[in-house]
Order: sequence, then structure tokens, then C-alpha cells
Amino acid sequence: MTKAKRKKKRKKGIHVPRPIFILIILISIVVAIYITLSLTNTPSSDGELKAAILDSLYVMDPNQDFLNRVNQTLTSAGYKVDIYLGEYVSVELFKNLPSLGYKFIVLRVHTAYDPDLVVFFTGSYADSEYFYERMLGWVRIGDAWGQHFYAIPPRLIKEATGRVMFQDSIIIIDSCFGLNSTSMAQAFIEKGASTYIAWDQGVYSYYSDEATLILIENLLEGMTIKEAIDETPKDPDLGSILSHYPISGGENKLHEDN
Repeated sequence: MTKAKRKKKRKKGIHVPRPIFILIILISIVVAIYITLSLTNTPSSDGELKAAILDSLYVMDPNQDFLNRVNQTLTSAGYKVDIYLGEYVSVELFKNLPSLGYKFIVLRVHTAYDPDLVVFFTGSYADSEYFYERMLGWVRIGDAWGQHFYAIPPRLIKEATGRVMFQDSIIIIDSCFGLNSTSMAQAFIEKGASTYIAWDQGVYSYYSDEATLILIENLLEGMTIKEAIDETPKDPDLGSILSHYPISGGENKLHEDN
């Protein structure tokens, strides 16, 4: 008589398909490498006065005269000015921005918003990029003038830049709706910026450019944030209000020794 073979009981559990399991492992490795690199970044500390102009709007609505005048104004005040145009205003640039040592940052960007969120458009887009960042909500896809662009939400500023901080930088938003909500302003302040200045509603680009130049000149003359804003001409067309965040930072100056 032959003994009946016992059937092995198969343990019940969740079966993860091999390709998905490998994808999870690869994503985990990428995350670990990214965090390690982020934590090793350190901001510039050579004492040089540095300013940056990020102009992704250049691909849709260029204003070379504005760029030339702001560059000349800041250079005359002793700043080394870096200008990033179009596609060079990228997701990677925003990720690295706190580590670049800029005291003064002007963002001439297209802006989108909803009641609780402000996002900035970059000047670039490609279907195959930033899969991981998009999954985490660090990067969105926006549409403007019939084109796709990667868009930067506050989460990227807060979470994707590692532990490196802005060094009391002043952030000026040369665009609409930068203070439609405080979401983006809070992200920059939490990352070490001292003041965030922006319009609350829509504003024509030609007017915003002129007002931004006057605002910069006021700050370079030693005015406080509040004084510089008060001395900047009001929006005559759409009634947008130029303001700053946090409200308590109105007495701040570009250089506290002025």
C-alpha cells in the first residue's frame, strides 16, 4: 500500500508581481541617494553678494530691457547677478536654489493658483522626466499659451531641497497671484528666506516689471520692506496689491547695517 502524498499548504499572503517589486526597490534606492546628496549640500558662504533673476516667462513674454536694467542696477550695487532664462528655469534649479547663496531672488514666472495653492511655472517640459517627483506631488504639469510646462508647488520648496536653507534671502515675485494665498510664501519662509514680496491678484507683466525695478531700487537705497513697497507705484489697471510675508517682516531691510 502506498502512502498518499501530503499536499503542502500554501501560505496565504499578498503576492507582489516581480516587476512591481523591482520598481519599488529601485525607487527606494533613488530616494536614499537623493536624500544623501541633499543633506551634503551646503549654501555658498564666500561672503559675495549674489542675486538671481529666474525668468521662465521669457519664453512667452520676454522683456530684455527689464533684464538689462535690473542687472545693471544690482551690479552697480555690488551684486554678482545670475540670470536664468526660459528652459534654464528648471525643476533642478528650484531644487538647488537654497544652496546657491543668493541674497536677492527675483522670480519672473507664470503663476497658477487655486484658493489654497500657488504654483510657479518653469520654462521646460518633457514627458519622460520627474516621474518620482510627480508621484510625491513635488512637481505638477501646467498649461500656458498652448504649451505644457513643469510647475513648482510649495511642497517642492519645503521637501525636495533637503536640509539646506536660504540665508535670509529676499524673494520678489514679478508675476500675478504670488500672494493669492500664503502657501508659497510660507514654503520660502520655512526654508530660511526673510521676506517674500508679491502681488495678491492679476497684474500686467509690463507694469509688474516696472514696479519690480522700482521696488529693487528702493530696497537698495536702504528702505525697509514696508517703505519700499509703499513707495512703489500702485497698480492702476487691475488694482492688484503688492504686499509682503510675513507681515511682521515689514521693518526688515536688504542689508541690516544700512
